[in-house]
Amino acid sequence: MSPAQVPHGVPVVAAWSMGIDSTAMIIEWVARGMPLSAVLTADTGTEREETYAFLPLFQQWMDERGIEHHVVRYTPRRFKHWPPYFTLLENCLTNATLPSISFGRHSCSLGPASETVSFARDE
Repeated sequence: MSPAQVPHGVPVVAAWSMGIDSTAMIIEWVARGMPLSAVLTADTGTEREETYAFLPLFQQWMDERGIEHHVVRYTPRRFKHWPPYFTLLENCLTNATLPSISFGRHSCSLGPASETVSFARDE
């Protein structure tokens, strides 16, 4: 896709997982001069220490290029489950489940991360 193929005025939002692929995609997108309205990151609360150490570095990179970015986190409001969970790991332990990827499925976007983005959008 070229910058000319992005309709004028249409917001372009990238989902950044803090991983290698989405980081490379954002860097390449910006290097090509493509418009980028915002970058959203859904923090599961259970990322590796190295991932959290990289977060401020890439946020600074985005700041230097004037890219709006937000990290959203799931915050439970109603405790339907006990004990209440605040991270993806705690969700799995409380509900005695494994992430869908463990079963060869890819529906993780239907869980806490999408709830987090919905929560942020509603605010």
